[in-house]
Amino acid sequence: MLRKHPLISILLASAMLVAACGTAAQPDNGGQAGGGTDSGGKKTITILGAVVGAEETQLNEAFADFEKTHPDIDIVYTGANDFATLIEVKVQGGAAPDIAMFPQPGGAQRMAEQGQLVPLWPEIEAKVDANYEPMWKELATFNGTPYGIFHRVNAKGWFWYNKPAFEAAGYKVPTTWDDLMALIDDMRASGIAPLCEGIAAGDATGWKGTDWIESIMLRIASPEDYDKWVAGELKFSSPTVKKAFELLGDLWLTDGNVYGGQATIATQDVAEAAKGLFTDPPQCWLHFQGSFVTSFFQEDIQKNLDENVGVFIMPPIDPNVEPGLAVGGDMFVVFKGHDRPEVKEFMEWLTTVDATTTWAAAGNALFPHKGQDLSVYKTELERTMAETIVNAKAGRFDGSDAMPAELNRAFWTGITAWASGSSDLDTALQEIDAALQ
Repeated sequence: MLRKHPLISILLASAMLVAACGTAAQPDNGGQAGGGTDSGGKKTITILGAVVGAEETQLNEAFADFEKTHPDIDIVYTGANDFATLIEVKVQGGAAPDIAMFPQPGGAQRMAEQGQLVPLWPEIEAKVDANYEPMWKELATFNGTPYGIFHRVNAKGWFWYNKPAFEAAGYKVPTTWDDLMALIDDMRASGIAPLCEGIAAGDATGWKGTDWIESIMLRIASPEDYDKWVAGELKFSSPTVKKAFELLGDLWLTDGNVYGGQATIATQDVAEAAKGLFTDPPQCWLHFQGSFVTSFFQEDIQKNLDENVGVFIMPPIDPNVEPGLAVGGDMFVVFKGHDRPEVKEFMEWLTTVDATTTWAAAGNALFPHKGQDLSVYKTELERTMAETIVNAKAGRFDGSDAMPAELNRAFWTGITAWASGSSDLDTALQEIDAALQ
């Protein structure tokens, strides 16, 4: 989840240490930070991101596809767990990489506003227009200027289910909110709870509840109103936001809808609740969570996800509102002074399907590019999610993460108090709004 990162004051010793980070041997680039030309005459492009571990290996394998068609260019990627801090340090120290992969928009927007980034070249902007739905360009645009290119992405708002049990019961995936509510009624009558739910997460208790509200808001409000809400300009006590909570209340607070009853919502651990789908017998029919939830499932379930698990996106609610996705992803941006021809070539390549195939086939990565061969994804689940993402016409970043910090914290606290029954809805909404007063 996105956190606000203040500008960092760096001691001289720390700056010297960070300057040494990155590749083991820096190329000779004529004093310019980032890449350049190495001793073998190859052009080098340096990239800093937050992708590490096994995913870093997959990312480098994807970048190797570019290098195969551009044998005179080397991509040198550095992954850092402390990316948000490190990128600030490098930029302030005049040692920015050529390209940064921002996992959240806040840092990229701040650097664009500081004049640190290069706007997209017109030719690449045209590629983005051709190869992505407009929402992805909009999400990478700051103060009217497009700066970023999305590569790997993700989305929230999924309902997960026990596929064999769901199909044996004769249930069908709902395509409207009314269909979902009718399905919930049928499930409740079966004697198995429609939902397993838990929003407990230690100091971060409540964040999962905010994901529910964000997905509902993206189906009942315009993108402009969603933005006002995130900025603190549309109050939680407003009719629109209150309606989102009331719709969630229809699911959470109706007797028999949640396994263990309302009292368990605020106390059940986020990760443990997901397992209720696959107990014997099942504790529930549905679980709402992001695409990462499969890592919470029991090990035997994870061994054959397609056989055991089904998924569908939260259906539309208001027929007059284009349903939006709550999305995130890796946004590539170029730093000022690093807009060399080879960097431009790489950024253009990122906009193409060629940049997606290897990682999609390796698994655990979804892409928004039009024209993908969805059959390359390893699982039916990934194909379903990728298709939904590619076809989405509207989307916004996780709202609570982008809110002012004090409002975000109040959101977590307020939805937890309401879910637990310790606060009525009007009081909870008023207390959230009070965080900005």
